[in-house]
Amino acid sequence: MAKQNLNALKLPQMNFLVLEDDDQFSSFLEKNLSAFGKVFIAKDFASAKNLLSDQLFDCAILDLKIGEEIVGPKVAKLAKKKGVAHVIAVTNFENDDELIKISYESGVDDFLKKANLRTHLEFFVNKVVNGKEIRKKLDRLTKTVYLTKDKDLIESLETVCNSYAPMEPIFISGESGVGKTQLAKCFKDLLGMAGELVELNCAGLEDEIIKSELFGHERGSFTGAEKQKIGKVELANNGILFLDEVGDLPLATQETLLKVIEEKEFTRVGGVKKIYSNFLLVSATFKNLDELVSNGKLRADFYNRIKGKIIHIKPLRERKNDLEILIDHFLNQAIRTIFITDDARKILLNYKWPGNIRELYKTIFGLSDVKNGIVSQHYLEKYFANKNIKQSISHSESFLTDEQIEFAKKNQSLSSLQERVKEEFYEFALGEHKNNKNQVSKSYQISRRSLFYYLKDKEKNKLGDPTPFKH
Repeated sequence: MAKQNLNALKLPQMNFLVLEDDDQFSSFLEKNLSAFGKVFIAKDFASAKNLLSDQLFDCAILDLKIGEEIVGPKVAKLAKKKGVAHVIAVTNFENDDELIKISYESGVDDFLKKANLRTHLEFFVNKVVNGKEIRKKLDRLTKTVYLTKDKDLIESLETVCNSYAPMEPIFISGESGVGKTQLAKCFKDLLGMAGELVELNCAGLEDEIIKSELFGHERGSFTGAEKQKIGKVELANNGILFLDEVGDLPLATQETLLKVIEEKEFTRVGGVKKIYSNFLLVSATFKNLDELVSNGKLRADFYNRIKGKIIHIKPLRERKNDLEILIDHFLNQAIRTIFITDDARKILLNYKWPGNIRELYKTIFGLSDVKNGIVSQHYLEKYFANKNIKQSISHSESFLTDEQIEFAKKNQSLSSLQERVKEEFYEFALGEHKNNKNQVSKSYQISRRSLFYYLKDKEKNKLGDPTPFKH
């Protein structure tokens, strides 16, 4: 680690308890920590106990062995009872598994050799301060931005934010619609990243396009490259590169990106100059990565590299407390205030929500149209029936509806369903962009050739406007 630069840190005043009978080591700690608050030195168990009774401490640094007695774990228990946020146990001895175990069971947060604390004191002082700030940020985040009371998720976020390997990739898993993208966008603030969060959705992108998006390209490097382009990896320097639907990355891109993740260096397409970018990779997908590896669609080495710190977001059906919070949140967001009867609310709470938060959001805003302002059980059942939503849904992902399954069964062909979905999406995209083919191609990475042949076949066969699937 680089030379200590604690004086450069801007930290709030804190209280440190140091239990240490080695005058040289306690002097070192007092000298380096006094710039950030008060340092209280205890040389035995009794004095440490008295100090904990009289003062509030932010951090305790405890020598495990005072004289011939192991007292560190006893003081650690007292410190935690008194609300000390961070307890560090230090020793000069070789690793003793039983002592390590006892220390952590006593509430110790970090177990270190004294030499390691000397070398990495800046890191641990930062950790004490950041721990307090992170808890505040998480509390604010889960009440205002990403609403959740799920203890497992909050604990995972706190662990990631307090990581000893801050630049190790983060992987977010969970079903479609649980809010993976929204959560990923919170990490810039949570981690205090200086750079920007730069996002790329990998779904459906070909290798050439995705490499240009990720790494940029030089002017004239391929047909149509009329000017230099800065890629997302470069833009994410000192920030976050968020790859959504990372399981859809082409194999060739996986190989290239793997090296970039490890070395933080790359070249633009058509370029020779190496460019450095110190980015944190955050990726997400609803797909099963183990299955993709087994099927040869995901490289095992790439899989192992991106699956660093894992955050799993449970489906909404397993988060009843969150469901109630989100229902009220979306009701409050709506322009028009409505009333939902107790019976209707029970239906909302018992529904499985295969589309998760995305489906809940659309449903609550759809209910805002109720004519008399009151959503009753009868109205809700009728609303669900009109939307072709059933209380019992066999498939886990909201994209595949019962109507689509029946269509495929009727035609005894998956390709017929794929063609139908493709046609309807083309119609949607063309309508969205008022038949501007360039804009459609740019927005959804649809080739102009594909659009040309679709419109040509449509004209030839005189296809009408297909009736959209109901979701």
